Amino acid sequence: MDLLKNAHALLIGIAYEDGLDTIGDAEDVARILKDPDRCGYPPEQVTLLTGAKADRSGILEALEALAERTDEQSSVFLYYSGHGDVLDGVFHFVPHGIREGMEYEEYTAAWVTAGEIRDRINALSTRRLIFFMDCCHATGIASSGLKPKITASPSDAGESGGQNFEQLEGLAQKVDNEKGISIVASCKEEQESYQLNGDKNSVFTKYLLEALEGNHLSEVTDPYVRILEVAGYLLRVVPETIEQVARDCDPPLDIRQEPYVNLEMYDNFILSRVPGNRLGQVAPAAEGVGPGETAMEKGAPGSGRPQADEARLIYRETPGANNLILFIHGFTGEASRTFGSLPDLLMEDPELDGWDMKPFGYSQFIEPEHGKQVWGGIRDIDRIVDYFCTSVKYKFADYDRIAIVAHGLGGLVAQKALLSVREEALQKVSHLVLMGCPSNGLAPEEFEAEWHQDYGQMRREGPFISGLRKDWETRFAGKLPFSLSVIGASSDTFVSPESCFGPFPETACVTLDGDHFSIVRPGGPDAPSHRLIRDFLTGTEALGKFGDAQERNLALGRYEAVVRELGEDPMALTLKGLRQLVFALEGLDRREEAMKLLESHPEAERSTDLMGIIGGRYKRAYLRKPNKKDGETAQVYYGIALDTAREKNDFPQVYYLAINLAFLALVVEEDRESMQQFARMALEAAEKSPDSLWKTATLGEAALYLGNLEAAQTHYAKASAQAGIREKLSIHLNALAAYCELHETRREDDAFIRFLKTHFLS
Repeated sequence: MDLLKNAHALLIGIAYEDGLDTIGDAEDVARILKDPDRCGYPPEQVTLLTGAKADRSGILEALEALAERTDEQSSVFLYYSGHGDVLDGVFHFVPHGIREGMEYEEYTAAWVTAGEIRDRINALSTRRLIFFMDCCHATGIASSGLKPKITASPSDAGESGGQNFEQLEGLAQKVDNEKGISIVASCKEEQESYQLNGDKNSVFTKYLLEALEGNHLSEVTDPYVRILEVAGYLLRVVPETIEQVARDCDPPLDIRQEPYVNLEMYDNFILSRVPGNRLGQVAPAAEGVGPGETAMEKGAPGSGRPQADEARLIYRETPGANNLILFIHGFTGEASRTFGSLPDLLMEDPELDGWDMKPFGYSQFIEPEHGKQVWGGIRDIDRIVDYFCTSVKYKFADYDRIAIVAHGLGGLVAQKALLSVREEALQKVSHLVLMGCPSNGLAPEEFEAEWHQDYGQMRREGPFISGLRKDWETRFAGKLPFSLSVIGASSDTFVSPESCFGPFPETACVTLDGDHFSIVRPGGPDAPSHRLIRDFLTGTEALGKFGDAQERNLALGRYEAVVRELGEDPMALTLKGLRQLVFALEGLDRREEAMKLLESHPEAERSTDLMGIIGGRYKRAYLRKPNKKDGETAQVYYGIALDTAREKNDFPQVYYLAINLAFLALVVEEDRESMQQFARMALEAAEKSPDSLWKTATLGEAALYLGNLEAAQTHYAKASAQAGIREKLSIHLNALAAYCELHETRREDDAFIRFLKTHFLS
């Protein structure tokens, strides 16, 4: 049975007013695919869209028709050669019919967005799909030394507000449906896709055609051409070609073109077959491979043989989640096998509600330079780092917090990635867990072990490890912008304690019983690795164990977003913005930063609200650890602010400051007479103020100080229905501390204490 009888293709080439014409590229790919002596795709299953047929409706209708004629066993070849753009944050393709000078509404009615392409790819029942994207052509590079002619999309000069597209990686990732499809794009971010003078096709398409014909193979070991070898060939030959041509120019050009490949390829399916005149060159079958079967084909989709367990591409994805855990595995397989039941245990744990969880990595078929072992090649690390940086920017853009759990060589990938990502992306990373990671490389004496002989790149003194450690210290200087946990195994035969723990502070390091692999494969919910990671990701002093874990985790994600948005220039913030930033920093347990900001802000000496916030920080410090000086400092700030607020008849500020002074008179001074005086002052000011959550809470607290528990409960119950997580915790803190001090009890079965817990902590 010909494995290509169920192969389908959709090829798109477009001619633009700006002179770019990619129709020939698409036609050449179609010709190769349909040629019975080459690829052998059934002609009726190859759709070519060019000219007017490649407009918005033509592209979308062709994708819908593709879904109707394919099934789970089909393989799908998509090819687009033309412009791509991004407008108002929307990544899109520029089909036929878009022209210079179009109005915004007309332009957006004619484009095809990445989201629309992704939705139609999702409608396909097959996961065996490859999408080649050749965008952003530039021509004119030759030994003559002519600089490239950079062509912009039609929207560049029009009123649509477009720009020359330099984010092809972003377009590719917006198309990616995270279900295992393969995407190969002609260049990376801020690069162009080139065509050399004298060539009919772009460099990318030229070598794609060569690979489809099998002409890239020096030795034919398989009668079929498969996706991973084609992707690997393009990754190698396109950059080499552009670098060589650029060097030969006079003067040399500073240009690069490096294809983008999404590395999560879990199906090494067939794209074409080797031409008949080369089939006699097929090498003998590898040991253990049956007649007519190649090593890669054994168990491959479409071979009719059982496959390995299907890789899990997403563990959990929930609407509204703003937190993400990424699992990065080493070179021993894909994430599901590496981490065993760990992701499932974390998903079953209610403390992790509000966190999405996804594996991050690369196909189990990708072969590192040194094979699929604990150690791998530096080139592989660099490739995966690039993919990580792009994914954080585009694929995971909607998450406010990202936690990384990395094992083995995946930990080196994570560290190199954190050094490579841009600052705005780095600020999203909240936690890093390194498990059995050789962060300090191999010591000279470790090379005495026979299996270490080939891993010179992992030497501690070598350029990769020494450079990693130097760059880590230079960028972070001992002050990491994320929480760090380093986990080692007591019986790790691959990674020594010095390599695992050496570069990091002792307080971040912990040793678990087990070997290199068992520490990431917990046997159940009580396993130390599960409990350690759960507590590490969910532990927060500010929010404690507030009743609903999902609400707590979502709030922490929002706090991270506020800090990123407002923390860049805090001195320029209005009082409202400053208040938001301070509360967010406190919620993330960054109290010292919050205090320094408050005390140094220019509004600190003239804003009663700001002075009250500073007083509140000292009040909280006193409640955490009763220090007379903190309590008295809080009273001073509240007192000065109260005098100013009374002079201005600012009643909302008066009740806010007075009720806090009532609280401090009770818990710091044990002065109940002053407590009641301030409570009456707060009550009087509240009655003159408009209704609000804090007015209601103040009425409840004042009633508590004046001995009216029934009125206190009425107001507190009303306040709890209006409050969010931060407000509930603040109200509960004052109410519980004051009640316990007044009634000299902390019994959990006390009716009022139970009332507070029910309304504010559940």
